[in-house]
Amino acid sequence: MRNLACFLAFAWLIPTAAFAQVDLVDPDAAPAKQKARVRQEPVEDGLGEPDAPGSTETVADDPEDGTLVAPPTVKKAPKKTAKELLKEQQEQQLKAEPPPKKEPPPMVVKTISDSDLNAVWLKWRQANASRNAQAEQAARKELLAMRSLIGSSNMELWAVGMLRAAQAWEAAGDSGAAVEIAVSAAELAPELPATWFLLARLYFSSDPSGIPRYVMSLQKGLVTSLSDSRYLRPLIADFVTSALLAYLATLIVVMLVLLLRRGYYFLYDFHFFFPRAAARWQTSALAILLLSLPIVFRMGVAPSLLAFFAAITMYLSVRERVLAAVLIGSLGLVPLIGGFVVEHTAFAETVAEDLYRIERGGPNVEPLVQRYEKLAAEDKVGFAERFVLGHFHLNRGHLEQAVSHLKLALALRPEDVPGRLALAKAFFLQGDLENSRSILEALKATSPSAVSLLDLSRVYQRRVQVYGDSNAGEIDKANSNLMEARQLDPSLPSISSEDPFPKEIIGNDRLKTLPLAPVDLLALARSEVAAARVRSQLSQMLVGDVPSWVAAFYPALVAGLLLAFGFLGKSLEAAKVCNRCGRPVSRRGDPDVSAGSPMCTQCVNVFAKKNVVAPSVKVRKQLEVARYESQMERASTLLGVLWSGMGHVFSGAPVRGAVYGYLFVLAIIGVVLRAGVVRPPFEGIPMGVRLVPLVVIFLIVYPMSLLRLRRSRS
Repeated sequence: MRNLACFLAFAWLIPTAAFAQVDLVDPDAAPAKQKARVRQEPVEDGLGEPDAPGSTETVADDPEDGTLVAPPTVKKAPKKTAKELLKEQQEQQLKAEPPPKKEPPPMVVKTISDSDLNAVWLKWRQANASRNAQAEQAARKELLAMRSLIGSSNMELWAVGMLRAAQAWEAAGDSGAAVEIAVSAAELAPELPATWFLLARLYFSSDPSGIPRYVMSLQKGLVTSLSDSRYLRPLIADFVTSALLAYLATLIVVMLVLLLRRGYYFLYDFHFFFPRAAARWQTSALAILLLSLPIVFRMGVAPSLLAFFAAITMYLSVRERVLAAVLIGSLGLVPLIGGFVVEHTAFAETVAEDLYRIERGGPNVEPLVQRYEKLAAEDKVGFAERFVLGHFHLNRGHLEQAVSHLKLALALRPEDVPGRLALAKAFFLQGDLENSRSILEALKATSPSAVSLLDLSRVYQRRVQVYGDSNAGEIDKANSNLMEARQLDPSLPSISSEDPFPKEIIGNDRLKTLPLAPVDLLALARSEVAAARVRSQLSQMLVGDVPSWVAAFYPALVAGLLLAFGFLGKSLEAAKVCNRCGRPVSRRGDPDVSAGSPMCTQCVNVFAKKNVVAPSVKVRKQLEVARYESQMERASTLLGVLWSGMGHVFSGAPVRGAVYGYLFVLAIIGVVLRAGVVRPPFEGIPMGVRLVPLVVIFLIVYPMSLLRLRRSRS
């Protein structure tokens, strides 16, 4: 068995050895080169850690024939730190995942009430009372910031309080603090003339050499007084009142002077209506009593002056007669002018004053707002009230109420620019950027302005913040609109000052709006009840108790008839004035006088005829003429000194005298009424400034009238 096992083992080993030594190849084929198999394995460093990803080392396996094959030369990658590996992993993650979208800055809309305003004001008052300069300055800045926040253009109550504080600091000797507070008051209420006038005075008292500063402040005060209806209208009312009073005074005085000059001739002719037995003093007293009846029975100014005019019309020259007729005839227009002025210059205690206060958004207006809210709920208001209520709520942060009122206002007037601007701002604060943009784009196309372009620029900025720059060109649109706005108004902020990504946006003052149009405001500033009352009182006093449709015309009608009646003096043989002695010339009293003679019979015999009267009589008559001329000269001079122009009226130059008299009495009445008839809300033009033109008029008219009178007499 052992031999059999050895034989089988030997038989198996023989073919195995033969297969190990012979390859089955193609004899015609070229001998092939043996290739080594290559694999990549990670390379570990000396610490047993793998190298960086991608760093491998190539290892060659031994061929079957046991021949060693040299591996190819491979450059080992440099080793990296853990921080570098972490950074590479983060970069790969960022490339794999898109960055998260940046959240836009939040839009904050603050709701402000009267209590908030009063708290800020109380804080400043306490700081000012403590005489702490830093605390006072900080509280003053907070006042200015609050004014800007609520969009108020005129915080007058605060400004007036600061003006009083500035005056107190000036009285204490600290003119620097007074000037600073006055400057802040001007910033709080730039439309308040009193702030600029006080600032001009403080500039002058602190540094008289700084002429440009106080002259500019004075100029701004005058400009604001003439541009603000609340101050311009009282000025107009004061001027018209002074002008009408000067007219009435001039009319009365001119008629009295004419009556003084020609009344004697009326009494002379009136005597011939009675028997010869009647004494002249008796008939004169009766004539005076007759002329005074309109005054005694209080029939009015016009009937009294018409009675005077009727008495002397035939003894006046044509110029005197026409002047008297024009002055008396226009008397019926005075009540109409007075009523018109009151109706169109009223502002206090009207709807316009209420709306002005509400829209400016000052403190303590919420009770007034509630009153108009009640009227709006009852649908008893118009466009102006709706717009003002919406504007007020918008500035105070009540967006729902603002949108409601503004939509109703625009339903009444869809094309109103301030209303559309306010609604665009309300949509913007609510986050409705699309509607806000569309409104402002429409305004840009129809009626572009600096405010609408600025608002449109900021709407585009907000869209970029919220939506990103997905819509190509919105950043460019924001910049271009802002540049156009600055071209219209260079005081607007520049492009570089706009922060595209602020941390927080205070929406209350982000967009700008416009107030109610002055035309709409002044349309509500009429006081028809007061106008009717003034018209009735003036008519009763001047024209008398006559129907209203007659009152305006009957003085002119009667004066015209008396003017025509005066031309009948020659036909009725009314007395004339002797050119030499001034005696009446009438055939009733002097039958020997020739018709059309300019002198009485005595003067004709003395001066026109020779050897008719004795020399003593001639000398006596010459003395009488000289005495008459001297009396006329003294009377005209005295009247000219007492009342400019009345000397001219007495001397026979009525038109020039009436003009001088009117300007003279206008200056006098202006000084007497220097405080004004209609008071503005706060202090208007200073007294010194108001008196300057009146003093100039007086200093020109009074000496000139006396000089001209002297020349005319000589």
